[in-house]
Amino acid sequence: MRAPLRRLPLNGPRALGLRHCSTSSKAPTTPASEAQANASEPRLRFAPSPTGFLHLGGLRTALFNYLLARKWGGRLLLRIEDTDQSRLVPGAVDALRRTFDWAGIEYDEGPGIGGYGPYVQSERLDLYREAAEKLIETDNAYECFCTPDELAAIRVSLAKKGRLGYDGRCRHLSRDDVRTRKEAGHPYTIRFKSKQEKETLPDDLVFGAAQPNVTGTGADDFIMMKTDGWPTYHLASVVDDHAMRISHVLRGEEWLPSVTKHHQLYRAFGWSPPAFAHLPLLVNADGTKLSKRTGDVHVERYAERGYEPEAMLNFLALLGWDYHSAKREGAMKELEEVFSLTELVDAFDVGGITHRRAAVSLSKLDYINRMTLRRKATSPAPKEEGRASLVARFHADLRAEPTLAASPLVEDTEYVGRVFDMELERVTRLNEMPDAAAVYFLDPDYAAEGPRAMKAKLKQDAYTDSVSTVIEQLEGRGELTTQGAWDAIHATFNKLAYKKKEITMSLRHALTGRPQGPTVAEIMSVLGRERSLARLRTALAE
Repeated sequence: MRAPLRRLPLNGPRALGLRHCSTSSKAPTTPASEAQANASEPRLRFAPSPTGFLHLGGLRTALFNYLLARKWGGRLLLRIEDTDQSRLVPGAVDALRRTFDWAGIEYDEGPGIGGYGPYVQSERLDLYREAAEKLIETDNAYECFCTPDELAAIRVSLAKKGRLGYDGRCRHLSRDDVRTRKEAGHPYTIRFKSKQEKETLPDDLVFGAAQPNVTGTGADDFIMMKTDGWPTYHLASVVDDHAMRISHVLRGEEWLPSVTKHHQLYRAFGWSPPAFAHLPLLVNADGTKLSKRTGDVHVERYAERGYEPEAMLNFLALLGWDYHSAKREGAMKELEEVFSLTELVDAFDVGGITHRRAAVSLSKLDYINRMTLRRKATSPAPKEEGRASLVARFHADLRAEPTLAASPLVEDTEYVGRVFDMELERVTRLNEMPDAAAVYFLDPDYAAEGPRAMKAKLKQDAYTDSVSTVIEQLEGRGELTTQGAWDAIHATFNKLAYKKKEITMSLRHALTGRPQGPTVAEIMSVLGRERSLARLRTALAE
């Protein structure tokens, strides 16, 4: 097994985080009435392998399944596909739940909830063994006793003929021969008897009839059960999708080469297959495939960096879905690029999923996150979802920063709100705001290197005259507004012969000690008359 995942703190836990995996080793029997009631209900599933943190492509697959389940009035299942025990990472399932919780994606059935469980494949091994034995009995599968060395030799031999896979030599073993080898303790796999004749497959909901890498014929007799008695993905996913009455399978484009195998399995069992929709791959800007091994694809990293979950879902929805199609159809004419989850459910349609590979642009995510913050701040949503929730988070971040927490202004709720409103337009993520807003809570340290270097570039006469004149202007005014601050600055422009930039940079240094930030008038309006005057006088005395 790989090293365990460390637990990464995300926003507050919900009920999803309290769901625990079933420990039952036997699948419960589904009541006939329940099965009949759900027979025509759309049932979709997200079935990740617990091999690490959830990556962007995985969350997008979960999101698309969630959106369609909600839009169609169906159910979303979470199934843990852990049959490849060599790749399991301890803590991965908990990390998945935390990510779902953070993103706000709720499943209807899964580990600990629902009537078609267990929803963890390692707890369903008996079902897979029974299914494999059934295929042997119907002459659709057979035991293969080839050793690793024999298989390697077969591959070399086939490669010389331009072929891949397995030559099917164990297909023809008699039942007596099979029995003798089993009694002797020879290890074996169970292979499916692939049909070599070409067949017409149902259209893919995304790619249609032109499904790349889908031949319509079985390439070789693939392994369904390994020598350790565990199933491969092909058998386990088909058995589970049938047993859990899955109606639609949305999964990544990388599974297109397996479509023929899965349809042949459904036919061999005598089952009706679900509708398949394969989602386009996510790629880097240069067209290369995103890799789970690179840090920038893990969803928890984005949560840690402070992206809003609504922005992440919005961003992922646009990777492979043409939202313009919803506008063209007329039902969502007012739709823009930034949506709420409810708006996404209303607008989303499987027909809008494109088969073009989608390039991940982090600048687009930044843009959507900025727009999401502004939308939340101006939304008439309940207190816990709108501006008040953002201000509360900003307030908590201020208190968590020891230097800022020492300022008594941090406990002035009304003042904190004014600072929030001023800085909102200037940040991409909310957790950037404390650093940007420090100038409102901490008086400038004019002796520090940055302020000293800034002042050294300014003309001393312009500095002294500008600061003195603004002090005179403010002393004759009442409480300061942005317009009042502008009036004081414009009066200074009119009185002094210096360039406007010389005046404003002098004032910026005196008020903040920083060369960049909001306009001088905006800074003064947030600080207020008395704090502005105090800083200006201190700067003049330096």
